[in-house]
Amino acid sequence: MTQPRLTIAIPTYNRAKQLDRQLNWAVNAIAGRWDEIELLVSDNASPDETPQVCQKWQAQTNGRIRIFRQTENIGLIRNCLFCIQEAQGDFVWTVSDDDVVLEGTLDWVLSKISGDADGQLAFIHLNGSQSTPDGIIFRQYAYPFQGDPESRPGSDLLEKCLDIYEDWLFLITANIYKTKIVQQAIKSWPDVRKNLAFPLFLAGYAAAHGAMTLRSEPSLLYMAYYARPNWLTIVNRDLPEIYRKLAEYGYTTSLIRRQILKRISFISFVLRFPTDFLSALPTYWFAFRLPKH
Repeated sequence: MTQPRLTIAIPTYNRAKQLDRQLNWAVNAIAGRWDEIELLVSDNASPDETPQVCQKWQAQTNGRIRIFRQTENIGLIRNCLFCIQEAQGDFVWTVSDDDVVLEGTLDWVLSKISGDADGQLAFIHLNGSQSTPDGIIFRQYAYPFQGDPESRPGSDLLEKCLDIYEDWLFLITANIYKTKIVQQAIKSWPDVRKNLAFPLFLAGYAAAHGAMTLRSEPSLLYMAYYARPNWLTIVNRDLPEIYRKLAEYGYTTSLIRRQILKRISFISFVLRFPTDFLSALPTYWFAFRLPKH
């Protein structure tokens, strides 16, 4: 059996209805190209009808979908990383069970992978739109680029994306990685399993180890929900920790310093999460000591 070009991996938990819709998209988008594309699902021990949804689609595809069911809830991060580590494709695309992938996106992704003649492509990033839960679009696109920009090294383009809209790089559906490189990223930093901003680290690592391309046309629709209770910790501790780690891979000191210290006004973080604040202090001190230019 030849290696598939792409693995589409869907980590899911307790959202059978959304998973059913996403598998319907994936199976129809693949459209018989099972020799090129691997499809897998990792069910994080869902207590709802998720196993039945998986069984239905496995039957409809003659067993082509690889289904994993965790024996216990291992958390969002570990479930996503499990998908990446199980991927057999040359590239791996983790797709959230509730993001809407727009028509034509998979064809574009496959064309980019097929066109990587020298094997240098390491990271593919997808532009997209944002809507409220009731479907009102309030951001037409994450990035205002024209054409499909590329850079070698990919870190040059990634830095531009970070300055425009950092949050978009958190979305697992917006990021497609060279599988061997992203698996090495996980191995290189075991603490990534504890960091909820992990997609940014994986993107930064991949972009620093090869070329990066971005699709300017919106490829997905992301529904923005209310901020999670731990959002302050993610923004003020997890993200700075990611930037500190990315400093090891050739990103400019000006970017690292700027992205860490722009969070310096965090009184609510200090008051609500004093332990997390204290654990983040070494990272802020690290940024203070970096040169400004």
